[in-house]
Amino acid sequence: MASIILVRHSRSTANTAGVLAGQAPGISLDETGFAQAEGLIGRIGDVAISRVISSPLQRCIETISPWHQKYGQSEIEIDKSFIESDYGTWTGQQLGELAKEPLWKEVQKTPSSVTFPEGESFKAMFARVSTGLDSIIEKLAENDNVIIVSHGDIIKLAIAKILDLPIDNFQKLVIDPASISIVKVENSETKDNAEHSRRTALISMNESGTPLSKLLENKELAGLGGGKGDGGGA
Repeated sequence: MASIILVRHSRSTANTAGVLAGQAPGISLDETGFAQAEGLIGRIGDVAISRVISSPLQRCIETISPWHQKYGQSEIEIDKSFIESDYGTWTGQQLGELAKEPLWKEVQKTPSSVTFPEGESFKAMFARVSTGLDSIIEKLAENDNVIIVSHGDIIKLAIAKILDLPIDNFQKLVIDPASISIVKVENSETKDNAEHSRRTALISMNESGTPLSKLLENKELAGLGGGKGDGGGA
């Protein structure tokens, strides 16, 4: 069974300052963020990773680089499908000030209706994230582990796709800096082998301390009755 490991970038200078960074270049990790990135060396460890895919933004590259320098077996692949949202004229502004804007309530309650001023819509974000995720899933081999390093809203949209959540519900998810979320992907096929399909399940979300090797131990997707779990039985 293959796994997609979603890693949010560590804490950035924009996070600390309460600024909406968006796709602005030159946003680095802060001191805590660099420490969190170093912590990923131990958290991800020597788990066999077949691909490392990242948003092109600096804070994502800085997050995965310490681990990649020690354990990476292939180049970091840049994929704009997983770049941060284009917040248009909201980019670089204080979140406290943006919260006073009438559009803010729509962002929180009905994001499917929102297009940021001179920026991207949530529907467009969801479409590109879905396309990127589908492309990765389609290429997965049995037992592949693929890391995707991205941003809070983008990871929430990816999880919403996996769970078939409406866009308007994705804001109910929480993804912290340097957190790990895991999607298991299982190959399924009919008895006559004529058709193949992929079954996906979210097995872990927003983990910030458990080693990746431990998170990946759940090898079976839950069936009727919820699966066996650690204790066995239905």
